[in-house]
Amino acid sequence: MARRGDHSLEQIKDMILVAAENLVIEGGLSLLTVRKVAAKIGYTIGSVYMVFTSMDDLILHLKGRTLDTIAEQMEQVGTASAEKGLEELAGVYIRFASQNLNRWSMVFEHRLPENIKVPAWYQKKVDNIYGKFESQFAQLTPELSPAQLKQTALAFFGGIHGMCVFMLTTQLGGLNNNDYEEGVALLIRRFTHHNRTSIRETWKSRLTGRPPAR
Repeated sequence: MARRGDHSLEQIKDMILVAAENLVIEGGLSLLTVRKVAAKIGYTIGSVYMVFTSMDDLILHLKGRTLDTIAEQMEQVGTASAEKGLEELAGVYIRFASQNLNRWSMVFEHRLPENIKVPAWYQKKVDNIYGKFESQFAQLTPELSPAQLKQTALAFFGGIHGMCVFMLTTQLGGLNNNDYEEGVALLIRRFTHHNRTSIRETWKSRLTGRPPAR
C-alpha cells in the first residue's frame, strides 16, 4: 500500500483518473467502483475521497476528460467549406464513439442527482463541443443570432448523436457498417443542403407565426 507522502495530490488525482478510465474502458461504467480504483493505484479508499468528494465528482471528471479528447480531435478539422466542416466534425464524433464505446457511453449514461447542479467547468467543456458546430453554422447562416445558432447546432448534433446510438446499440440483420456510414452521410447532407434557406425560413416562421415557405 502506497503512502500519502509518496505522491502529491495532483499526482494521486491523475493516477485515480487513469485507473478509473481504464476500468471504464475494460467493462463500462458498471465496473467502476472506488474500491477497484483504490486497489489499482495502491491507495486506500479514503485517499480517493481525499481528492474527489464523491463518486459523482470522480465520474464527472472522467466525462470531462472524454469531452476534452473529442474536442481536441475536432480541432484538427479545418476546411474552407462549412458544409464539409460539419461533415468532418460529425465524422470525428462518430469515429470516437465507435472506437471508444464505453468512454462515450459513460458521458450519457451517468446523471447527476437532481439536487446537484452541473459545475461551470464541466458545462464549459460541453459548450466547447457544441461550439465547434455553431461556428460552422455561423458561416452558413451568419444572420442568425447566437441563441439561434446554438439551437440549430443542438438540433444537428442531436441527429448525429441519435445515429450513433442507433448504430452502436441496435443490432439489425442485413445492415453493415457501410449502410450506417451512408445513413450518417445522408443525414448530414440533407441537413446542410437546404440550410441557407430552410434554417432562415424556420426561424422566420417562429418569429412571425407563419409557416415556412415551401
